[in-house]
Amino acid sequence: MRIDLRSEIPKPTWPEGSSLRTFHLSDGPRLHALLEHGYRRGGGGVETYGVWLPALTGDSEFDPELVFLVEVGDDLAAAVICWTSAFVKDLVVHETWRRHGLGEALLRHVFRIFTVRGAGGVELKVQAQNAPAIRLYERVGMRTVEHLGG
Repeated sequence: MRIDLRSEIPKPTWPEGSSLRTFHLSDGPRLHALLEHGYRRGGGGVETYGVWLPALTGDSEFDPELVFLVEVGDDLAAAVICWTSAFVKDLVVHETWRRHGLGEALLRHVFRIFTVRGAGGVELKVQAQNAPAIRLYERVGMRTVEHLGG
């Protein structure tokens, strides 16, 4: 799916009590645990921590300023990992915090960041059977550009 960034991107609306920040290496265990939890029923996957962290941080498209974490109190409620090519690699919202607008706010934030960086659009991949995710992506203005077989 893709969004064209040439049009106005609305400002994100953050749920009360939430805070946004970028990634630090010390966040690795919490971020990994959130990804494992989010993908435990499918829709994606994550390697073991010892494989995942070096692969993530060693990737040529990794920039810690493009990994955004949303905390609510002591909870890591949501996160998005983006590549420098304006690609959303992972987006996960803990089910405790779903339906509070975190996914939408994170995506709008990402779109605005990539607009400032001069990107023409932002892309991501989603499984065709993941209807809730597709509805979220369409709600923020993304459209299907390609169906991949498999």
